[in-house]
Amino acid sequence: MGRTNHQKEAESIMKDGPRGTSTIKDVADAAGVSTAAVSLFLNDRPGISQATRDRIAAAIESLGYVPRGSASRRPSSGASNFVSLLVEKLPLSLHSDHFYSAVAQGVQAEAERLGYNLVLTVVDPNQQGLPRALAEQHVAGAVALGGGDITDTLLDAIKLSEIPLVVVDNQSNSSQIDCVVTDNQYGTYQLIRYLAELGHRRIAIILGPEKYKSLNERYIGYRQAMFDLGLGFDESLVQPNLSQGIPRKGYLEMMSLLDRDPWPTAVFAVSDRTALGALEALRERGIEVPRQISLAGFDGIEPGQLANPALTTVSSRKYEMGVVAMQRLDALINGRGTSPIRHVLYTDLIVRESTAAPS
Repeated sequence: MGRTNHQKEAESIMKDGPRGTSTIKDVADAAGVSTAAVSLFLNDRPGISQATRDRIAAAIESLGYVPRGSASRRPSSGASNFVSLLVEKLPLSLHSDHFYSAVAQGVQAEAERLGYNLVLTVVDPNQQGLPRALAEQHVAGAVALGGGDITDTLLDAIKLSEIPLVVVDNQSNSSQIDCVVTDNQYGTYQLIRYLAELGHRRIAIILGPEKYKSLNERYIGYRQAMFDLGLGFDESLVQPNLSQGIPRKGYLEMMSLLDRDPWPTAVFAVSDRTALGALEALRERGIEVPRQISLAGFDGIEPGQLANPALTTVSSRKYEMGVVAMQRLDALINGRGTSPIRHVLYTDLIVRESTAAPS
């Protein structure tokens, strides 16, 4: 299989970075083994024969390869015990974003338990190359939280740098990189099925920005549920993203849906924050929720619980995502993870006062 455009762009980024000319893949190719075998050798782990070790050692010597991997990064070795938490530049601070802050708390708590210090790194979409902490090899590994400006190209470049990496609420579509994600499709499917069981047939969806893979997966779950449940697929019930930033995300989208005839009897917003903006629009138009229109979201953030009416939602296990990601990163740093894993966490449907049978 040929290289993707993202991988080619990542290689281009790495050419300008402060790294040697040889990579772990070069060593593997020269020794005639897998990169997993090279990783086992570098971390002095069992699982490969002495003959294989000898070939890898010879390849490293001939290439002049300088390992940047896990063996030099264990906290117990006296090397860097810092790990980077990568986030995109958000309209709010990280701690003001209820979803990301919950994940970050899980990362931080587990990092401290494992003996690491967490360093926040905000990704600048205009910056060339890797973020400085990664480019200068100051960290033992990185957790990349969310999508948007954390693109496949950036993830592939970090992978090429051989810095241990785990991605949360995102994944690379061009490389096999460890990730921890929510079961977005099934969570959405459960919600749409619940609304259908209440008797709703005209169920609209408010979409989010296309650059977020998790939100796109929720749209896929919506489409699948509508078809499977015999509700059909009506393009007029699909509301594209119109809003930028805060505080009225979802407001313009709901207004657009209300300008259509007939109205949907229920609306699913792909995030709770979007649903809260939609609720504001419904209030402004004097529409009662759920008597006239039911409303539901996704993520299970606290403001949804405190809304009036309280928001029906699909709750993701945000804190646990952070914990699992940090546990996996620790395994990669210490050479215990050789095959990339996509770790999917289940969701929970939480029924509250914003949904009811259509009147």
